[in-house]
Amino acid sequence: MKTIFCCLTGLLALAIVPYDAFAQCAGGSPAFSITYDSIVYGNGNEGNIITFPKFDPSVGTLLSADLKSVVNLSYAYTLQNTDVATHSYKIKILRTDDISSTALDPSSVSALNQTPFVTTTLASLQQLNYGPAHMSYTINNSVSDGRLINFMGAGTVDFDYETGTSAAVSGPLPYVLNFSAANDTTHFSVTYRYCTTSLLSADLLFFTALAQSGENVLLNWRQVNVESNRVYNLQLSTDGQHFNNVAAVKENSTGAYAYTYLHNAGTRLYFRIQEQNASGEIKYSVIRIIDPPITAKTAVQVFPTLYTGGNLQFIFPYKGDWQISFYSAEGKVIAASRQAAAYNTQLELPSNIGNGMYTAEVVDMRNQQKQFTRIVVRR
Repeated sequence: MKTIFCCLTGLLALAIVPYDAFAQCAGGSPAFSITYDSIVYGNGNEGNIITFPKFDPSVGTLLSADLKSVVNLSYAYTLQNTDVATHSYKIKILRTDDISSTALDPSSVSALNQTPFVTTTLASLQQLNYGPAHMSYTINNSVSDGRLINFMGAGTVDFDYETGTSAAVSGPLPYVLNFSAANDTTHFSVTYRYCTTSLLSADLLFFTALAQSGENVLLNWRQVNVESNRVYNLQLSTDGQHFNNVAAVKENSTGAYAYTYLHNAGTRLYFRIQEQNASGEIKYSVIRIIDPPITAKTAVQVFPTLYTGGNLQFIFPYKGDWQISFYSAEGKVIAASRQAAAYNTQLELPSNIGNGMYTAEVVDMRNQQKQFTRIVVRR
């Protein structure tokens, strides 16, 4: 693998970020940001170690570490029908990006993107020369939980960035597929959003919100330094902008806090902590988001669950952007699709798919909520 050190984008990025409903400083002021980035050129299938400086805590209070990858892929391929008969083929390009780091443990960032099918009919020994064509997309991921401590201090943080480019061909054998060219440019960056010493955020080590069974939300936070007569006002919003107090928790001697909030809302909830000390100074935590559980009204309908042929049908609960992935029992992606502004769609499975147990994953790209449906293939 190659090791790539980043470059600093511009100056210290001291312009106030215009958007930041989810990372507020004292008085609701928006956060500052500093960005490090790196540009990697590749051949579509390779791995690189990308290194960024950690956030210096003396600059301020870190709210989030936002990862962003902007990818541009150029590819060309040839497909030759080596059979004695004429056949029709459908070809699409699949691109995977896998980003791992000890700073992200126990999770990682993975993305699958693909082109629409190209359909062609080839006579015996005829060859299709396709491209160069292009694929462009952006991957975003924000870290604002307890893992933030991995991005702070002296030294650097390393990311193992693995890419893969392949083609999926639907059509009868024999045929020969070869990539004649595959080149990509990946612009990978980390943006640290923070509050300066003049706009301090709540001095919490972490603040988390976890949806539990039923209608409970468990809120946990830990204070760095215990201070007498400090009060934590738990605040709730349904739009991420207008907050109301739902509970007040007084400072204790341990600095560790837990509160269970009971709700019956069928919408997204936003939680934050308003921290007020004895002198009246007010600071705000980052905002945590809880999405409503999947119910009969919000579930994606997937059928048939006993698959004997044809296409899988997906009916979405509302018009939106959806990512569909179809996995084998071993976790291999068998088929995938990305739908924009869709109420429903179909997923074509490979004609040679074997009998067994599979899983259909549907991701709502608006809120990253996932639904898994077990599919039994019996041909």
